[in-house]
Amino acid sequence: MLKKIQISFLALAFPLLFSCNSGGNDQAAKSDAAYTEYRDLVTDFEEDTLSEVELRAMRGSDIDSARWAALTAEREQQYEQKRQAVEQDLDQYPPERKQEIQDLDDRYKRAMETREKQYEEASHRYKLRQQLLGIEIEEDDLSDIVPEEMATTYKRFVDNVAEEAGKFEERDWNLVEGWWSSLGSRYRSIEPNLDQQARTAIEQAQNRYKEIRQQYASQNNLEE
Repeated sequence: MLKKIQISFLALAFPLLFSCNSGGNDQAAKSDAAYTEYRDLVTDFEEDTLSEVELRAMRGSDIDSARWAALTAEREQQYEQKRQAVEQDLDQYPPERKQEIQDLDDRYKRAMETREKQYEEASHRYKLRQQLLGIEIEEDDLSDIVPEEMATTYKRFVDNVAEEAGKFEERDWNLVEGWWSSLGSRYRSIEPNLDQQARTAIEQAQNRYKEIRQQYASQNNLEE
């Protein structure tokens, strides 16, 4: 009789034990999946490059700037969802995994700060270039500038530099010098196609730019 009772007890206990083990395994698998998704999202964001929408937004397009803001908000929402999924099971993780989760949070914040800094710097660069040249430019070597626009672009660039020079920081002067060099290279490549009037106007603009540069170089301890 006792033996039958023991057998009956074991028959009832085994399914309960199996059910508990299965539930524990399911919870562990869920926690591991949440961590993996969180880790992958952070890693992908760290390695991600600026999207075409972001690059266009940097050029000052209001439409693309709005789309970039929407993409940023969507990315933040995805991050919060993955982060919350991990936090819900935080007690399930061993101490070393909890530290890894905190490290991922720090990495994401650093990546976001880097991304925002990249965007700010590139946006500043695109907008200042368009402001000084006065025309929309796609190519960094300024090969967009056609011979008919060369002289007027030179003059407009120097006029705008003269007007804005007092506001420039050192980083702005570094950008201006780069564009000035590109402008010179573009001029030399198309010089045979220019008439004497255009060449004279460009030479005058070049001389004026040198005067402006020397003036502000001495005032701001910049390299001439």
